[in-house]
Amino acid sequence: MRRLVHVGTLVVLLTALTHTPVAASETPGEVLSIELIGAHATRFEVDGRRYAGPVLFTARADGIAFTESLPVEHYLFGIAEMPFLWHAEALAAQAVAARTYLARSLLGGRRGNEVRYGFDICATVLCQVYRGIQNVESDAGERWRAAVESTAGEVLLYSGRPIDAVYSSMMGSRTRANQDVWASSPVPYLQPVDSPEIGIAPFAEWVIEMTGDQFVAILRADGYNVDGSLIAIHVDDPPEGEGRTTITVRSSGGTASLFAGRVKLAFNRSGDNLFPGMLPVRIAGGRMLPQPMPSDTFAIFHDRVDPGPLDLLLPRGDRRSRDVVRIEGEGWGHGVGMSQWGARIMADRGATYAEILSHYYSGLLPQKAPSVVPQNVVVGLAWGRSSIPIALTGPARLVVNGLPFATVGEGEWVIRVTPSGLDLVPAGTTTGLSLIGERRWPR
Repeated sequence: MRRLVHVGTLVVLLTALTHTPVAASETPGEVLSIELIGAHATRFEVDGRRYAGPVLFTARADGIAFTESLPVEHYLFGIAEMPFLWHAEALAAQAVAARTYLARSLLGGRRGNEVRYGFDICATVLCQVYRGIQNVESDAGERWRAAVESTAGEVLLYSGRPIDAVYSSMMGSRTRANQDVWASSPVPYLQPVDSPEIGIAPFAEWVIEMTGDQFVAILRADGYNVDGSLIAIHVDDPPEGEGRTTITVRSSGGTASLFAGRVKLAFNRSGDNLFPGMLPVRIAGGRMLPQPMPSDTFAIFHDRVDPGPLDLLLPRGDRRSRDVVRIEGEGWGHGVGMSQWGARIMADRGATYAEILSHYYSGLLPQKAPSVVPQNVVVGLAWGRSSIPIALTGPARLVVNGLPFATVGEGEWVIRVTPSGLDLVPAGTTTGLSLIGERRWPR
């Protein structure tokens, strides 16, 4: 037997289970997981992004973890790291780099949040930006689909293992050695090469100017032992390939030594909060920098500026020189590995995707390596939430605690935390009809 439950204009079909029932406890058990498996054309929309699924919601100590399971090549369809209207060879280079980055990430197994919330790779800039099936369903999406499919299974290998295929938006005139940016040993395929971006890429060159007091205030806000007036900046900049740049800042209230990358972090964490309207700065052409300090690649100068014409109108005792900190930088990102803008420029000039990859990764060429590319991947989409609204464009099978339970119709729903774990209810209700909350679930 089966029965229809009407929820507004939605219909939920509860289907008799065909498996051997598991004995239920005397009281309703916890709902620890809710999985939705869509029909072929069904999409799951969460936070404005569409996913093909299956999607899984699990109860964790701090709320709901939301993941999607899918084949690796379908995961790559959702990567949003390069504009799809760029040259096809640049897109193909990005597809190989993204596939290699994934394969490398999965080599070491899950750790940290991956273990805590049950996924292989996250969907943000901390891993690779993943936006679901809407990527290839957009107007230009077929170009990205073609790039992924034309390079299917291809990765970059070094000593038989996927490389750490890192990349950045743009580099400026030259990429960086990994050992000059991060605390790591030199990696042969992550060494500096020229990049053809000056005068073409929007943030290939940039300049930030501020007073010494403002510079000190940013470092102070980020926890460094400086305060008051800036006295001097000393830069210890080793030759290329010989390690990270150290910047020592001496102020009237203390002294701090920090790596160049830490200066960037301090600016990006505190700069625009302290000086809104000034940071991020506008550069030539009126463009605003994407961050208060967009790159690890910069030179820093501290100069005294003599009193100007307006200062001369003041009483002599009020006239004083001003100190200026000038930061001259290149690019957007860490600067190691492939430049995405560099790939675009090389492709526009006739380079193939293999030539682009070989240039930025020290001669390595893409190759098929099915033994190192996984079949499927679990993507971490969100976690630590008390509720997650989800819209279905078609029917989906509902699986609770691993047990098939129902077919859910299209419409808007909410996955929410309850005292007994998770529940699925229609959107727009506070106590709405629960599909699963009253059932006794085996533990």
